[in-house]
Amino acid sequence: MSERVRTVATASVIVAMAIILLTLVSTQPANLDRVDAIGARIKCPVCQGESIANSPSQMARDMMDLVEDRVAAGASDQAIIDELLSSYTGALLLDPPPSGNTLLLWLVPAAAVVIGITVILWWRAHPGSEASKPALPASRSRRRLLAGGLILVVAFAVIVVVASNSLQERPSTASGVADLEGQDLSEVSNETMEAVIAANADNPEVNGMRLALAERYFEEGDYRSAFPHYLVVAEDTNASPAQAITALVRLGWMAFDGNGEVATATRLVDEALAIDPESTVALYVRARVRWCGAGEADEAAAVFQRLLDDPDLASDTRSQIEADLALALEGAGCP
Repeated sequence: MSERVRTVATASVIVAMAIILLTLVSTQPANLDRVDAIGARIKCPVCQGESIANSPSQMARDMMDLVEDRVAAGASDQAIIDELLSSYTGALLLDPPPSGNTLLLWLVPAAAVVIGITVILWWRAHPGSEASKPALPASRSRRRLLAGGLILVVAFAVIVVVASNSLQERPSTASGVADLEGQDLSEVSNETMEAVIAANADNPEVNGMRLALAERYFEEGDYRSAFPHYLVVAEDTNASPAQAITALVRLGWMAFDGNGEVATATRLVDEALAIDPESTVALYVRARVRWCGAGEADEAAAVFQRLLDDPDLASDTRSQIEADLALALEGAGCP
């Protein structure tokens, strides 16, 4: 192989390696359109690690609407990102530009190209066959060429490893059930749980998280947010009996307390009792609905008395039922 051909081949390899590496570092997923690509780079200000593209929070939706509007108006990606970061406190860039720690990731490929070309030019300017210098043995020349090629290959491999590790360490824009396994859900934001549930909608293992989030909404009196989660669990044939009972009873109480639907509430609680006729919470809620909604104080009193016969009844629950029983026996209206 002639010196010229060898030089061109070496240069081509170096340039190809640089292009591959720069593509690996800088390209966005091809299946994302421009709006989603921008949204995937911005951290939701009120979430724990989600991008605004994946977060179900209202603020994230508003931010995505802004992105869509700016894209339609022809604004550049950088202009849109700058506006988001300046307008929303807490918004961060999940995929930062080349600065700080990421600057090395961008400079190393360029440095490798420069060094490679410099080596080639030096070899061209100092050929081993020059008349002014003793000719190198062919074996030594081949060893030198082999050593140079090996150095370039090793350097490229190191750069690829560094780039891959950096890409893997970028914050994820999607969460999974396993990400929160063993974690105290009381420390997880509503937005994070919503994102995990949305990403695992068909996974039966997410029902526990659905109920935990729905219970949080229920305790806050936010029936509108709790309702769809309870409904999904109630209709899921893979839900456990305990999960189904909890969902049906809560749906029943919300139907009564939120809309005054006595018949619907009774039907839902009866479905829970069909699963477990001895369910304390189902019996209690049914008695309350019939008492408060249909004026059936005597029937409610009988159920309350039955529940009080349970020696394992929790003390706070017992106190509540005893107070309700006293009022029902008096024929008073429910509190």
